[in-house]
Amino acid sequence: MEIVREYYLEGQHNQSALARKYGIGMVTVHDILRTFAAENNKSALLMGKDTNTSESEEIKALRKEVLDLKKKLYEETMRADLYGTMIDVAEEMFNIQIRKKAGTGQSKGCTKTK
Repeated sequence: MEIVREYYLEGQHNQSALARKYGIGMVTVHDILRTFAAENNKSALLMGKDTNTSESEEIKALRKEVLDLKKKLYEETMRADLYGTMIDVAEEMFNIQIRKKAGTGQSKGCTKTK
């Protein structure tokens, strides 16, 4: 129970430090912690750790990620709009068709050589 308490409740030691402290193998520490977690339906993973803090940190990280993704989406939307405008201006300025209409085939001048 001391291993479980120190690992889950206090969070002071990792598994290898607990193995050294109690003079037992890493596998034994791992088995003890796994057994305890299984018997307590994953509640052992949350015991003693400030779940509100970890959840709020996770929420902050997710909010930051959402903002970053929104920024990237905005930039890519602007890039696509700029590209479209550039093509429109080029078509008007040089009086050539750059965009092909849907369903059109290859130009007659484009042939594959063997």
